[in-house]
Amino acid sequence: MVLLDTNVFIYLANGTLAADVLGGEEIAFASITRIEALGFGQITVAEQNYLEELFEECEQLDLQEAVIRRAIKLRQLSKMTLGDAIIAATSLVYELELWTANTKDFSAVEGLDVRNPIKATE
Repeated sequence: MVLLDTNVFIYLANGTLAADVLGGEEIAFASITRIEALGFGQITVAEQNYLEELFEECEQLDLQEAVIRRAIKLRQLSKMTLGDAIIAATSLVYELELWTANTKDFSAVEGLDVRNPIKATE
């Protein structure tokens, strides 16, 4: 199972990234990812429908106490956004590889296993 960052969901919805890049992986996401992706003010109806269906097929990892504690530590150690800290903490707590197009945003997180699915297709 892998954890997808919000940008990967968005790139899947807008066609920047083909769904076959997922290669049959079981997909999980941090609960904040759903908020970030569906809460985007310029989301199209087609993108929203696609994302809602995709989120239903994936496993949502809710904000648990262990994730909250880890996210707090991450924010104390670096200038991460709240969303990125929760996503990184979720990946660390559940021991999942994080797929993101913004690997730089997570480069300071020690022990985080990160993969860029866009670079994998180039």
